[in-house]
Amino acid sequence: MNRFQIMVMLTVAAGTAIGCHPIPALHHDHEIRISLNRPAAKEVLFLSSLNQYAPVSMNKTFSGDWELYLPEDKAFDYFFRIDGSLYTPECRFQQTDDWGGRQCIYSPGIQEP
Repeated sequence: MNRFQIMVMLTVAAGTAIGCHPIPALHHDHEIRISLNRPAAKEVLFLSSLNQYAPVSMNKTFSGDWELYLPEDKAFDYFFRIDGSLYTPECRFQQTDDWGGRQCIYSPGIQEP
């Protein structure tokens, strides 16, 4: 089995296991896929330390998931804004910010269970 096949299997397994919890999943071309199942949402924004928390629009797929692809080799913390409301999913690695809010943490090479 080659590296690409293994990554596809990990992506499918992670997508099945996480339901609506947006856990980064390995993808091809040295990217990770961030996804969130919120079919009724009008707008989902991704905020992370990668760009000093500037909101990035996520793309809505045909199935109703919202997705975004990011480089797999950078560590970052993140949360979402869904239709104007802040949302931090349940995640294994997280931190509390200076204002009492929670953020998930992605670290390359460490996979969520």
